[in-house]
Amino acid sequence: MSIFLFERDNEKGIIDNLRLLIHKSLKSIELLKEYMASKDEKILKEIINIEEEGDEITKNIRINLENAFLPNMRRELSKSAELLDETLDSLKHAAMLYELLKGELDDYLKNEIDLVLMITVDMFIHLERVLDAIEKGGDIDPIIKEIKDKEKFIDDIYQNRIYKYLINLEVVSFWEGKILCDFIDNIVNISDYIEDVADELHIIYLHAK
Repeated sequence: MSIFLFERDNEKGIIDNLRLLIHKSLKSIELLKEYMASKDEKILKEIINIEEEGDEITKNIRINLENAFLPNMRRELSKSAELLDETLDSLKHAAMLYELLKGELDDYLKNEIDLVLMITVDMFIHLERVLDAIEKGGDIDPIIKEIKDKEKFIDDIYQNRIYKYLINLEVVSFWEGKILCDFIDNIVNISDYIEDVADELHIIYLHAK
């Protein structure tokens, strides 16, 4: 079932802007991986610029929501935009923290971070499928389950592999260790935001049924 009882430009614009935030996050992930390999300052600036663009998109969603959708859907859509904006913030902060690291990640941590980012990309792709189903009609329950399963997998990687590895990792100073942990936390937390967006969109889906 589609949530569009009337196909209006305002409502289409909200959904398109949510999609745009997803695409911005995917681009930032791609850039972050490049930045981790190069520490090219131009790439860092591009990540920061994308986060600023995300702020503007989120602001436009909030403004346009006043004239779009039923009132019982607006809170969830506004919250979804806010959470997607948080993913861009996390990616920006991760890049800025990586800039402060004096050394490079060892092979083990690099491979684990690459795996987390790969799963995160897949979660974003599934999240866009949720938007497609809400807009055009379809069953989102299997897609939501996929997102939640992937979030649990990332939690497992963090708790049972990365965290246990960090406990025994020798670092040159307290601050180097804290920067490294904060960098990893910002990357891992993105999956939580995606799951939360999926939950908000699921509420809208249930309202429309």
